[in-house]
Amino acid sequence: MSENIVPGHPDISDFPHLPGVYLMKDANDTIIYIGKARDLKKRVSQYFQTDKNKSQKTKVLVSKIRDIEYIVTSTEVEALILEANLIKKNRPRYNISLKDDKRYPYVKVTINSRYPRIYLVRRRLMDDAVYFGPYTSVKPVRTTLDLISQIFKIRRCHGNPTQKKRPCLNYHINRCMGPCTGDVDAEEYRDNVKAAVKYLRGDTGDLLGKLKKQMQEYAEKQRYEAASVIRDQIEGLKELAKQQRTTAGIDDRDVIGLHVDEKDVYVQLFYVRNGSMVGRADFELNRGKSTSSEIIAEFIKQYYQDSPVPPEIVVPEMPPEEKVILKWLSEKAGRKVTLNIPRIGEKKKLLDMAMKNATMARERANTEKAKKEGTLKGLEALQEKLGIGTLPRHIEGFDISNISGSDPVASMVVFKNGTPSKADYRHYNIKSVEGIDDFAMMAEAVGRRYSHKKDKQAMPDLILIDGGEGQVNAANRELQKLQMNIPIIGLAKKFEHIIFPENHPRKLLILPKKSPALKILMQVRDEAHRFAVASHRKRRSARLSHSELDGIEGIGEKKKKELLQHFGSVEKIRQAEEKEVAEIEGIGKELARRIAEKLREQK
Repeated sequence: MSENIVPGHPDISDFPHLPGVYLMKDANDTIIYIGKARDLKKRVSQYFQTDKNKSQKTKVLVSKIRDIEYIVTSTEVEALILEANLIKKNRPRYNISLKDDKRYPYVKVTINSRYPRIYLVRRRLMDDAVYFGPYTSVKPVRTTLDLISQIFKIRRCHGNPTQKKRPCLNYHINRCMGPCTGDVDAEEYRDNVKAAVKYLRGDTGDLLGKLKKQMQEYAEKQRYEAASVIRDQIEGLKELAKQQRTTAGIDDRDVIGLHVDEKDVYVQLFYVRNGSMVGRADFELNRGKSTSSEIIAEFIKQYYQDSPVPPEIVVPEMPPEEKVILKWLSEKAGRKVTLNIPRIGEKKKLLDMAMKNATMARERANTEKAKKEGTLKGLEALQEKLGIGTLPRHIEGFDISNISGSDPVASMVVFKNGTPSKADYRHYNIKSVEGIDDFAMMAEAVGRRYSHKKDKQAMPDLILIDGGEGQVNAANRELQKLQMNIPIIGLAKKFEHIIFPENHPRKLLILPKKSPALKILMQVRDEAHRFAVASHRKRRSARLSHSELDGIEGIGEKKKKELLQHFGSVEKIRQAEEKEVAEIEGIGKELARRIAEKLREQK
């Protein structure tokens, strides 16, 4: 890893040098980006290295990352497939702009409808249809769909065919059986669908033979144009066969991997739906004196008590109560359920991957445990250095953000046991202060926070102010007015000196840069600053969006909301190309032009 690293990024020191998928999350614990890597540690660390050539999108993404999870895979190819599945499942904000879903088509078969359709789609959904793909080239897929229309006569129209008033053109040119006529037997139609699915699965031998024979007949009759059409169809079939890979079916299963320590058990559960891995879950259990097979039995009984049961559960060992457990699972599911220990093949690879990730979960847990122990020591050191009577498990940090006094916002962040408690964060739009007066703004924020007696938050063990003597004294005077006796300090950015209020016997405390107590305070201070800046930007963006977009003819509340939801801010709308703005529903080319002109004028 490079030493030229952006400060304040999530800790990735325990990431392995192995292939896998990483999931980046924001302050709300929402997945915002999913990527794959041949080497997880090297790839993720690249995001946080200072690089002037980074795209604006990457810079924005990195600024929003607060946590990163990872899943280890056996190979980079497995990581790629898993990445695609997880992106389709979670739809992270910063993956939407990628071209994969638009570039790689699937063939979809609505197998469970009365008269199924076979057609091309650009996105694989988690529904009850059967999908084939993805394919790296759309041309042979279109050729194949055209061939299916000619040979199997499967409908391509939308909606319920029995409700259509008249047959479509495909029926009249003999490329559809015409279920819309009401004269087509559903079973006969489904037989054709089954034959088409068999063909899509790669069983093309008979069909290729028939096509070659037909091409030869056309050539002998000197119908060269018709023969060339058949030739293209044959080439399309051959090209498709190279890409063919089914990604769906009814093979739903859960895969249980585990790692057993002396005291604890770490379980990794993979969810496979329609042949694709769509998610995973982590569990930690107390081992006691149980064996691995007994642990599996207990986990199955506890987990599936309130969870859906798939047709198959893949396990590394068979539980001792196999027959009883299988009977219970089958009765609960209303169908036969199997337990399987794979020895070879794809299921074995998936089980190995689950076992490896369970081991990684153990390693992460151990690392987290060590961090918590280190945090506790830091809190104990902080209590000692500050000379306060209570261990500062609950710390609240304040900061102010404004630009020349405009749109001032105060942040209040909460740390419990050295960890951010984001659900307890607050921000305060400053109301009583005009102009640039950070001291008065800080006093207002602290006064509003602690004057709310109905606030369900418990009072903190320590208050940290981002600032020097002026900010600390202003905040402390508000506490005195409220007759609240809470230890309060400040942390000045320049020298990282700890500032005490004017009525404290000490004025200043200087701790070593490597002090665990100082590190905790710096973390709280930096988080308060980040949250204040984010809140200020949000408030300022809302004000600017109101004044700028509302002045454009043809933009109402609905269109304004859609524009801001799509682009994120007025500035991003200003930077976007007109054709991109025009693609938003209800905008169009003319309104997009007016928007661009108006925003350029205002800037």
